[in-house]
Amino acid sequence: MLPDVLTVPGLGLQVHAYGLMLAVALLLAWLVTLSLGRKDRLPPGPLGTAYVLAAGLGLVAARIAWLLQRPGETVDASLWVLRADELAPFAGLMVAGLVSGFYLMRRRVPVVAFYDVVAPALAAGAMVERLGALLAGMGFGDYAPELPWAIRFPAGSPAYLEHERSLPGLVAPGAELSLPVHPTQLYALLVAAAALGVGLWLRRRRRFSGQVFLGTAIAYLLGRALVEEWFRADAGAAMLGPLSSGQVSALVLSASLGVVAWSRGRLALAEHKPAAFRPWEGGRWSPSDAAQAEPSSRARPEADPSAEPSSVRGRNKTKKTAKGRKGRRRR
Repeated sequence: MLPDVLTVPGLGLQVHAYGLMLAVALLLAWLVTLSLGRKDRLPPGPLGTAYVLAAGLGLVAARIAWLLQRPGETVDASLWVLRADELAPFAGLMVAGLVSGFYLMRRRVPVVAFYDVVAPALAAGAMVERLGALLAGMGFGDYAPELPWAIRFPAGSPAYLEHERSLPGLVAPGAELSLPVHPTQLYALLVAAAALGVGLWLRRRRRFSGQVFLGTAIAYLLGRALVEEWFRADAGAAMLGPLSSGQVSALVLSASLGVVAWSRGRLALAEHKPAAFRPWEGGRWSPSDAAQAEPSSRARPEADPSAEPSSVRGRNKTKKTAKGRKGRRRR
């Protein structure tokens, strides 16, 4: 655990591990988005702007939603405090998706094509973000006394304080480490890595636009629901059998996305214009296609009469002479 990475000399400003890793995660996701977008022949300018708008407003929305969920609690109400587990990620992702989609629609860029490139990028960023949560000691797992790969956190950490409160008989007085817990941050990191692998695998075999986004989202939701949530110390109470409300929501959303993927796959096979489902092959939004279409949209230059063949010039001259004779006869 390393909650504070460094202190800025002369300013006394502490750089928190989670904030630093979150910034690195956003930067990594931005670079991956631009790289995959370039391969899918999407314009880098609108893509980069959409990502920046979505990331900024999504973080603010995630923070506001987290605060609204705790009306009676004494918490730091600042919008600019970005601590691990003090954000509502689902609300932030919803706002980010709406903002980026609206912006790209105004710029006439396929929205679903953007989602296809940003989904693997966010999975890569989630790996770094969960590493930041591990350094901050947040999102720790449940008590696991016999787990060979269990981890412990130092005194004063959230896990240590929680064990002192809920398991006082097991924490020795003056102990320097918490009780062993599941490394759920590492579980989530592996889930994000698996989702990234699914997204990159689908990019090579996709048949319709949205397939990469849907496959990556389903893999991540199922991984979080069936792997990480089982072992989190702050998991919600059981709602449907042994499943918590978060797990039920993730499973329902995964099933809904699966239905969407199935229906879009059938439409792509039955569609007479398959190019409509394959925007990564290029279109009017692609920089290369726009450059090729630009000369054809310009007015064609007037032909030089001197460049015409002699036979054509002779026919034109004969037509002009005949028209002149008809004019004189009418007079």
